[in-house]
Amino acid sequence: MSYLHSPRLVFSGDFLSDVSTVNNDVTHYNNETFTSNFQQYGTGSTNGWWNPEGGAVFNFKNCIVQQLTMPDGTSVTDASSDIIVGQIVAGSEGRPTGKMLDLDPDAQMVSALWCVQIRICTPDNELLLKGDIDPTCFRDMQLRQLAGGNVNGQPYGACWTSVLTNLVWGENIEASPFLSQLKSATQGNKLSINLNAFGYYYNHAPDGRFSLGKIIGTIGPWFEGEPINFAACRRLYGVLNVSAKSQSQYFAINNFLLEENSNRLSIDFGNSFPISDSLGTISATQTLIVGVANTNNAFLNNASPTPTLVDASQFTEIGIVSYISGSNQWLSQLGGIQTFNNLPDNIVEALKNNQLLLLTPSITDVGQYVLLGRETIDGVYVRADNFVQRIDCDQTVTVDFYSYQWGNILPNATINVKLERATSNIPLDPISNPICEIYGNNFPQDGITFQTTIQTNSDGFGQLEITGNEINSPRVYVDGQVYTLDYDNSVDEPLGDGSNVVIHLRDYFEVPENPTWSDISAIMIQYANLYPIMSKYLVNLANPNDLIMKKDILKFAFSRDIHDTMHMPVTRDLSDAKRTTILKWLDNPIIDVPSLKSTEKQRNQNTVSLGTPLTNNQLKYKEAVKAKNGSMPPLPSITNLFENL
Repeated sequence: MSYLHSPRLVFSGDFLSDVSTVNNDVTHYNNETFTSNFQQYGTGSTNGWWNPEGGAVFNFKNCIVQQLTMPDGTSVTDASSDIIVGQIVAGSEGRPTGKMLDLDPDAQMVSALWCVQIRICTPDNELLLKGDIDPTCFRDMQLRQLAGGNVNGQPYGACWTSVLTNLVWGENIEASPFLSQLKSATQGNKLSINLNAFGYYYNHAPDGRFSLGKIIGTIGPWFEGEPINFAACRRLYGVLNVSAKSQSQYFAINNFLLEENSNRLSIDFGNSFPISDSLGTISATQTLIVGVANTNNAFLNNASPTPTLVDASQFTEIGIVSYISGSNQWLSQLGGIQTFNNLPDNIVEALKNNQLLLLTPSITDVGQYVLLGRETIDGVYVRADNFVQRIDCDQTVTVDFYSYQWGNILPNATINVKLERATSNIPLDPISNPICEIYGNNFPQDGITFQTTIQTNSDGFGQLEITGNEINSPRVYVDGQVYTLDYDNSVDEPLGDGSNVVIHLRDYFEVPENPTWSDISAIMIQYANLYPIMSKYLVNLANPNDLIMKKDILKFAFSRDIHDTMHMPVTRDLSDAKRTTILKWLDNPIIDVPSLKSTEKQRNQNTVSLGTPLTNNQLKYKEAVKAKNGSMPPLPSITNLFENL
């Protein structure tokens, strides 16, 4: 089950993400080389990039409920049939808005939502439904705007999957058949939610959409035993690369759900369908066929720029994807979810243990079909749930794993885990790296301890324990280290979705009995450098006298739980030991002369430099980071997605 299970709701509109960009550049963390122009708008490391005064705010804008899918599969798009159709979807009221944060400047592809609340209400502010989105990091990043992001800047999209907790149902719930049935269907006082985001503007364009993007949300029931941060469903992966040089595929990653008892198939193309602009306009005109592989016709191929041709005898057609070309209506109103109701029994039976396929008729080979996407080999899907972790030294965390086959629990699955190779240090260079040396990741290797093999139980559930060991500033001027663990299962599947666990291990830090300004000055000066909005509008974090003047509010913020909207630092990258030290200093502020010298351990641990080849995941990461920071050249304009097939 998943957010695709009925009853479900689709909403769409804009999202606001007012992220700070000074901290996107790792060289800006070096207090000794930091200059004031790093806080100024401008492209490149010698400036503050595209939003230096960002406050990490995330919120919903201009969002409304577009469509309901009832338990019997029927769609409702008219408010006369259910009062929730057309109603406002907004963020929190009466408290600070949610936040969107990177894990680390070296881990920007797992940006997380923290403390985000979602409300569905009438124009008169009558509440229909409210819930808190459990913290979640985006994943399944893929290229959406095939012609590039010349106007908005970001051609990629991604999704957040989570659950809504602390649910509050409106007093007038009986007036909405949908809400009544949703409340009855869901379990654990939670709802599942998926957010597909694309078309984000970091360009300061004249259309006024700076810091806005498009968002498609789907809310459905959640069931006990399901994961929190991904959908318990099946997966369709793209196999045709956008170009010979690109690591991206058409329709790269798609969730789908077979409801056997209802003879219903729902496929979510909302995070993958190729679009021609930031608003979600579809320019494709090709016929897209959904099929199921015939028995004894398993597809094992990897992604390639060379089309894979399929004969009609190798699959059975299920139906045609009914997208709308020339507008963004299909995505904005229907969420890009294609549903096939009343499937014949033979199709349902075939889908129970055969691969779902996405195809299009070949233009050059009459009678043949180009394979655009296929389900995983043997229908196996293994994934980590809480895959992003913040760890202090001597702390142990547990990552939950789930294993499925053909949408059902897969018991006794073996999952192999390994640490990625250390990445190279980048030396100072007057042209390519003019500020300071940049230190790599995944070292020292003994910084974390973990088991290399996991076995899921009879419920398809397993756990990975990770312990953070003592490290002492291996990246010198950036706290802690980023470690990436790759994992796979026993099925030799060449396709994937960047299956990894990403960890920020914080530096060892000993809390002084009576801390002085020199004990915290490097920390506070760095935050003042990276987040100029604080110094300009609240408190100069680099000035101990300013801190003393605002110590009461700072003590309040630094003592908040990490899930509190008022938690400080907002980036949630500070160890408990350092936060404790700051709080102790605020209780008894002693100002002395600061010292920024590195210890011998720091000098020893940052000497690793291994020039190892990048993995496929690292290549995809590199391509996506270039796009995020505006340094990726636009792709060629494509008017016919598959014109040469």
